[in-house]
Amino acid sequence: MFILDRRHLLSLAGAAVGASLLHKPARAAIGEAQVHTASDAGALVDSVVILGDESAVLVDAQFIAPEASALADLIAASGRRLDTVIISHYHPDHILGLDVILQRFPEARAVTHPKIRPLIEQSVAGMLAQFSAGAPEGVFAARAHIPDALEADHVLLEGERIEVLEPIHGDTDLISPVLIPSLDTLIASDLLYQNVHVWVADNTTPDRVQAWRDSLDQLEGMGAGTVIPGHRTADSPDGSAAFAWTRDYLDQWDAALAEAGNADELRAAMIRGREDVGFALAVDRAVAAVYPE
Repeated sequence: MFILDRRHLLSLAGAAVGASLLHKPARAAIGEAQVHTASDAGALVDSVVILGDESAVLVDAQFIAPEASALADLIAASGRRLDTVIISHYHPDHILGLDVILQRFPEARAVTHPKIRPLIEQSVAGMLAQFSAGAPEGVFAARAHIPDALEADHVLLEGERIEVLEPIHGDTDLISPVLIPSLDTLIASDLLYQNVHVWVADNTTPDRVQAWRDSLDQLEGMGAGTVIPGHRTADSPDGSAAFAWTRDYLDQWDAALAEAGNADELRAAMIRGREDVGFALAVDRAVAAVYPE
């Protein structure tokens, strides 16, 4: 039922290390980042595996169990141990797969920004119960997990910093982007989308949409060379195009909110020009937020 689409941004580099290479020059501990992009059934969500020499850090844990299992396979294939899982925000598509990950890597520690942890604590069990009800066996993980609150503004991967940035407003109020300075890479989570419908259900007023635009300006001003959005198609590039896609979508949403007179008009306005775009559930939920049945 579920087709798993894997996205590997960079292939793993492998080399036999013999006695003659014992004095090779040291390299940075963080060597690369790999992305698993879920299928449409898994909400097209991105999880990022950051690889050191011997260990790894994961950002976000997927939504459905089959996608979390595929993500765990990716980590296992790297030959690294998983040290830390960073959860960027409380939405279910970024955390409900955490049980699958921790079952595979029980020594890993799950963490989140201290401002985000209370939101997860209040919601994660209910979200899992809601989505599991009536779903086929094996679609969702068996248990909900609450990450620990980070004690600092970063985690270390073999001595190198991975910055867990202050939460800002995106598709929900508090999302913590993650910056990998040594790779010039920004993991934007659900502040950015690309080539998919955008979850705007929590942004139904002009001031909230403007707050999201302000966050985009802040992130783009960081000038990261590689930008990884929270949701996209697997063939999307890792550049700045996600900023334009997200801004254009917010402009379309703003105009639709101002002009539509009913649910059908609002839905038609958001589908127009994006008829073949994935994650259409986001449109249904956005319309329902404005025109509840």
